[in-house]
Amino acid sequence: MKTLIIINGVTGALGAACLARFSREHGTTIVGLSRQAQKVDTFCANGYLPDNTLICSIGDISSKEACKSFSQKIDKSFYEKIIYIHAVGVYPFELDTTGNIHVSNDNDNDGIDDRVVKLSHDAFFAMTEALEGVGLPVRALIFGGIADKFKPAVHKSWWTVIEKTKDRMKKEAEQKNKTSFFVLNISSVICPHELITRPFVFQNTNADASFWLMPHEVAEQVAALVFSKRNGFVEDRLFHKADYYEEDYFADPKFTKRKKAELGI
Repeated sequence: MKTLIIINGVTGALGAACLARFSREHGTTIVGLSRQAQKVDTFCANGYLPDNTLICSIGDISSKEACKSFSQKIDKSFYEKIIYIHAVGVYPFELDTTGNIHVSNDNDNDGIDDRVVKLSHDAFFAMTEALEGVGLPVRALIFGGIADKFKPAVHKSWWTVIEKTKDRMKKEAEQKNKTSFFVLNISSVICPHELITRPFVFQNTNADASFWLMPHEVAEQVAALVFSKRNGFVEDRLFHKADYYEEDYFADPKFTKRKKAELGI
């Protein structure tokens, strides 16, 4: 029996690194999820996905119906367990062009960016609930940030949603014997997206790219966690401590000042 590994956000830096890492693992089949790919039904025969590595689109990943429809296409006779890697999300810097705190995309006026709720809470649980319906043990992982526990003002939407997500993961891990949840808190990852969204990070701050995480390092830690014998709710972190790191590195207003510098404000 094999392990089915599902990577949501497979075309991003971390998703792609996980695809590469798990492709070297024997006894695994990988299904990547991406809006850029062909629809999942394109690959199905007799209503089921083949036991082959592929990348497909299921439409709205936060839709319970879309996730359930996808999970019903998994032929569980091939597999002994499912590993789910949630590598999608947005990590907004909540500053306007003048450097003031500003939350965008807040249609319900709760002070939280709706995109973060949709991608880092709703989509995660829509998929894990659907996969539980397959009837196999599920091991689900999501990424957090090492700054989250310091609750920086410029990332309020992010850490607020992640706290909510972790609280629910803990409760569900206690209630469901076949499901384990993992949170991997990481520092900055050296990839194009980070440099596009933080254009002046290496010009206006003392940040050093040699201390940032490389995507393949993150993928190795993901593999170590999901293939471990740890069950229930597990939280871990991956972080290279730079020589300029101090205990108040993520504390406001110091952290907010750094973010303004990174954005060129």
